[in-house]
Amino acid sequence: MAEEEENSSWSFTRIGILGVVIALAAWAWQAMFATSAGVIYRPDPAYDFIIVGGGTAGSVLAARLSERENFRVLLVEAGGEEPWMAGIPLAAPLLQRSRYDWQYLTAPQKRSSEALVDRQSAWPRGKVLGGSGTINYNIHMFGSPHDFQTWESEYGATGWGFNEIKKYSNKAECRRLRPKLFKDQCTSSPSEQQQKSSDGCGEGTVKPGPSGHIRQPQDAVQCYDPPIRVRTSDSLLTEAFLSAGKELGLPVGDLNDDIDYGVMAAQTTVYKGRRWGPTRGYLRPAMGRPNLHVLLHTQVTRLVWDGDRAVGVEYVQWDNPRLNGTAYARAEVILAAGAIHTPLILTYSGVGPKDVLKKFSIPEVSPLVGVGGNLQDHLNLPLYVQLQKPVALNPAKLRTLTNLWEYFMHGKGDLGRAAIEGVGVMPVAHNQPEVGVILFNMGAVDSHLYSGISNMKLDYFHSTFPHMDNQSSEGFIFLATCLHPKSRGRIRLVSDDPRHPPSIDPNYLHHPYDLACMRDAFKWVMRLTRTRALQALGASVHLPRYDECVRKRGGDSTGGGEDTRALYNEYVSCLVRVGAITGYHPLGTARMGRTSDPETVVDPELRVLGTKRLRVVDASVMPTHISGTPNSAIIVIAEKAADMIKETWNDEKSLAEEKICTSSPDCEEKLLAKLSNAAGFSVTTAASLTTVVSTTLLVYTTRTLAAS
Repeated sequence: MAEEEENSSWSFTRIGILGVVIALAAWAWQAMFATSAGVIYRPDPAYDFIIVGGGTAGSVLAARLSERENFRVLLVEAGGEEPWMAGIPLAAPLLQRSRYDWQYLTAPQKRSSEALVDRQSAWPRGKVLGGSGTINYNIHMFGSPHDFQTWESEYGATGWGFNEIKKYSNKAECRRLRPKLFKDQCTSSPSEQQQKSSDGCGEGTVKPGPSGHIRQPQDAVQCYDPPIRVRTSDSLLTEAFLSAGKELGLPVGDLNDDIDYGVMAAQTTVYKGRRWGPTRGYLRPAMGRPNLHVLLHTQVTRLVWDGDRAVGVEYVQWDNPRLNGTAYARAEVILAAGAIHTPLILTYSGVGPKDVLKKFSIPEVSPLVGVGGNLQDHLNLPLYVQLQKPVALNPAKLRTLTNLWEYFMHGKGDLGRAAIEGVGVMPVAHNQPEVGVILFNMGAVDSHLYSGISNMKLDYFHSTFPHMDNQSSEGFIFLATCLHPKSRGRIRLVSDDPRHPPSIDPNYLHHPYDLACMRDAFKWVMRLTRTRALQALGASVHLPRYDECVRKRGGDSTGGGEDTRALYNEYVSCLVRVGAITGYHPLGTARMGRTSDPETVVDPELRVLGTKRLRVVDASVMPTHISGTPNSAIIVIAEKAADMIKETWNDEKSLAEEKICTSSPDCEEKLLAKLSNAAGFSVTTAASLTTVVSTTLLVYTTRTLAAS
């Protein structure tokens, strides 16, 4: 009997090893040889639209614009195709500080980041198809109605109110890319349809409940194979988290649909155990279209101008100055390079603050002081919660043969989860979302890996996260955050070389409000942890004992009253200043708003002020943070932008007659002839090269096996 069990165990071991080997082989093959349809090595001389940046916004734009067969679209991405490993939700940390990450560090912070090496925060930004949406933690949130009302009322972002945003969030979740397969069927009678969406059948109904946190009726669309697929957490820890919120009198529901604040089971862009973001849902289905070219390993350095009209881009391939080139756009250039690279490209192209342009001798096109300013990021204060009940994830559980088998063979198991189990949003004083919390379900992590990607000193990491050496630890991490920080930083050039990393200064905790708001977030987490629901799991919060924060008490300092509260507030403030880390959510560096506002960079149509045929479509345009993580809101921005661009160029005849330059009757012909002579690989060439490599490898493998 024992021998049979041993043989069975060995069989499972071999199966697990075989699964891992197959997975690694698939990853290696993709990394070395695979080339997707539509990927080119050198672009054509001219397109209708050039999209700079293949991240979240760029993926959506490329898919939506190429739906029009008369639009020729070029998508330019500085990184390569996403590795096979990127599909595993829990593999996100392995991609940070790797070649798929720009590996940025902020400037040393004056008021925060004391636990970090040189007080510099690591800012992971995806250098890969899919951008930061390929290396993030997959949280799916659109924000609250108040966020977008603020954009309209305070910043003049007309047309970006919640009703419009909700229409496009419905589209992102419920509409298939290929309209002929979209089922437009109504299940209710006409009299029952209070509202109807242009994208399908919808019915608006008022949800009962107290005012203030119940959303107003919105257009809905009937879901059929949406481009964005969402998994809702359903673990025992999630149930306890929701019960804890309910104990505190908070609404329990869907923060993306029916409540403005409260607690919800985390929604993540995961489907059948795989990451399912904009690249997978939008871009991949579109990459076979003949009117869409994708240029990888190519960094755009500057825009090309005809007066104040953007007519193309200059680029460098494979970070080699000798592999440079130019591509032209007849209609528009669209910057979707993200909150760091978009302001850099603008500034190097002559659109930016006058003093910066003058310092680096950059010819002025449009002196916009707001370019690179208004930089915002969430700070997260991590708090480790130890558990007595075995409900958490940890490395010991993830490494079991059952988990490996279930994941690699069936797409199931813990490896297919994003580890984000719950999300909470709560007002503090003004009945508006102010503080938030994320429940990260992981009882133990690799201290060297996680301290490295956060740039945290190892001793501070162990003080923050105890028991990390015990791979079987039961626990989770609460991330407490201030949702709408008032501190503003900036992105600035430090070199005349566009490939040189910029100065990134988020200016954390500069505004006094942010520290008070972070204290409120901390106190809310403490209240959650003390609820009966979490206490039933044996929850106990570990408060870090940083030397800077633990006071040596002289005499009796344990009395009550104001002194105790003041000491407590100072201790919490110290925890924030020392241990808070980035929320990975930079935005705002080319914000939209009223054209009369000197800080505005783009108008509500996302057109760059003082220029023509140039738009920005990414996190840069967001005036303020939303009540949650911004990646899904960026999808909505890109969806709306695509419709605006289509509306601008709905006359096919007008687009066909567009000229790149008009300085002389034959200037365009000469320009394109010069570029055509210098052009290298085409789509056909790339496909042929892939076929040759694949055939050669197949022949070699066959001969090797025959010889053996």
